Amino acid sequence: MKRTLISVVVLGTVIGSSLVQAGGFDRSGQDTSIILKEGNLLEVLSVSVNPKVTGKYGAAIGGGNTGETLPNYSYTTMAFKTDISDEASIAVIQDSPYGAKVGWTSGTVGASFSGINAEIKSSATTVLGSYGVADNITVYGGLKSQSVSATVANPLVNGYTLTTNTDSSMGYLIGAAIEKPEIAMRVALTYHAKIKHDLAAIEAFGASALPSAPLSLYTPEAFNLDFQTGIAANTLLFGSVRYAKWKQFMVSPTQYVSNVGKPLKEFTQNPTTYSIGLGRKLTDQWSGALTYGTESAEGVAGGPMGPTDGYSKIGLGVTYTGDKATVTLGVQKIDVGNIDLAAGILTAKMTGNTALVTAVKVGYKF
Repeated sequence: MKRTLISVVVLGTVIGSSLVQAGGFDRSGQDTSIILKEGNLLEVLSVSVNPKVTGKYGAAIGGGNTGETLPNYSYTTMAFKTDISDEASIAVIQDSPYGAKVGWTSGTVGASFSGINAEIKSSATTVLGSYGVADNITVYGGLKSQSVSATVANPLVNGYTLTTNTDSSMGYLIGAAIEKPEIAMRVALTYHAKIKHDLAAIEAFGASALPSAPLSLYTPEAFNLDFQTGIAANTLLFGSVRYAKWKQFMVSPTQYVSNVGKPLKEFTQNPTTYSIGLGRKLTDQWSGALTYGTESAEGVAGGPMGPTDGYSKIGLGVTYTGDKATVTLGVQKIDVGNIDLAAGILTAKMTGNTALVTAVKVGYKF
C-alpha cells in the first residue's frame, strides 16, 4: 500500500490528550498513527501541562478559595517504525496512556479538602504490525504491555491512605485504514481492548493498616477514529473522535468502600472527545495548523479526586521539515469545564479554569 505523504502538521497527534480529558485520567490518547506513515521513522514527543484549576468552597464551611488543585506535569512519548517489505511494517510505541495527580493544599484540614492527594501512574509499550491488503487498505494490530500504580491520601476520612504495587498486564489493539492518496485522504479506526490490573493494596486509617483484597482496576476499552483529507492545494482538513468506556474504570479499595460506601473514583458517563483542525503548507519547509477540540461533560457533582468535567480547547502548531528531520512546536489553550464537588458537608464550586499545554515533537527519517 502506498501511504499518503502529508507535510502539513497535524497538531492533534502532536499534543494528543491532556490533563482534562476524562476527568484528568486520559493522557496520551493512545496515538498509533506512526504505523501508517511512510518509511523508517523515529519520533520523540515531549509535552508539558500547566493547569490553573481553582474554586470556591461552599458557605457551610465559610467559603474561601480552594487554591491550586492540580500540579504541573510533563510526559514523553517515543515511537519507532520500520518497513519490512512493500506491504508490511512494524512499530514500537512507548507512552503513558493514563495518569492523574491531585493535590489540595489550601485551607485547614477538617474544614476543607486540604491534604487530599492522589496519583495514578501508567506506562505502556505497544508492538504493532501492519499489512497492506489492497492498494488503499491497511490492517494493523498488536500487543500492549501496560503497568499501573496508585497512591492516595485523604485525611478527611480518618487519615485514610492507599498505596499499591506496580502491576503489569497485557492487552491488544486492532485497526484498519483506508486511503486515497491523490486527495490526501485517510480514515483510520483503532480499537483498544480494556486491560485488567490486580493491584496489591495497602490501606490504612491513621496508623492502623487493614487487610485489603486486591484492587482490581480496568483501563477502558476505546475506539479512536482519525481522519484527514485535502480540501484545496496544500490545505488539509483533519480530526478525530475518541470514545472510551470510562464507566469500566473504577477505583474501589475494599476498606475505603466499606467505610465510606462508595468508590474513591468512578465515572457515571462515557465522555467522548472530538477534535478538528485545518493545516496549511506555507513553503517547502514550513507548515502550520489550527485546531479545536471538545469533550462532553458528565454533568453530575463530583468529588475532590476529579476537579474537572469536560473542556473545550484551541491549538496552534508549526512544523519545519528538513531532508531527514522534522520539528513541530505546538501550544493549546484549554477552557476547563465547571463542576460542583461534594464530600459530606464539604462542597466546592470549580469555575473559570484553564490549562496551557506546550509540546515539541522531533521526527527523524533514516
